[in-house]
Amino acid sequence: MRINRLSLALLVATSALTLAAAGQPAQAGGRGASPAPAQPAARPSSDPAAGRTVIDVASPNQIPGVGSHASTLPAGTDSAKITYRTKAFTNNDGGQCLDGDRNTIPNNGAVVQLWGCNGWDNQSWYWTPVAGQPAGYYTLQNGEAMQCLDGDTNTIPKNGAKVQLWGCNGWTNQTWTWNGSILRNSDQGECLDGDTNTIGKNGAKVQLWACNGWTNQSWTYH
Repeated sequence: MRINRLSLALLVATSALTLAAAGQPAQAGGRGASPAPAQPAARPSSDPAAGRTVIDVASPNQIPGVGSHASTLPAGTDSAKITYRTKAFTNNDGGQCLDGDRNTIPNNGAVVQLWGCNGWDNQSWYWTPVAGQPAGYYTLQNGEAMQCLDGDTNTIPKNGAKVQLWGCNGWTNQTWTWNGSILRNSDQGECLDGDTNTIGKNGAKVQLWACNGWTNQSWTYH
């Protein structure tokens, strides 16, 4: 049977396309593609427990304040490699806990607020002494996602400056000094302050304010 030139050309082209397609790998997400294996979640690089001894605070004055000497530590503990963990850090005005908002964690800028104490991780705090500084200088990390307690550099040093959670970076706005009852931000020396207009309500505002000695700037850890 005779095959005209046009039919022969079409037959050759169709064969070439079939061979080319057979040599191509399946596209990602196609029926033949295998899903990539799930990767385990990595622990935060700023995990305070990494290489350190974590001491659960069980009594008042256990965390050394400015001008104090190191507290009594378990035998064999290296004071340069310790982190203190408070399961509750409460404002003395209304007794509410310093709380990281679980609806905004772990985003940078996550809300820090006052909330009724409940024992959850977002109300626990890891206090790590700042290397090269005397006693009483700490970074505080929230137990939910290990973000640092941070004074917002865009609003410091105004009264009412924002306090938030942020990825730890070692800046002075994430360094705090503790004197046994008052926590001061090292950027401009303002005090951690519970807003007296909202204290008593869950979600009460936490801010920075010029230190004044009022009870809403006084804190107790448990």
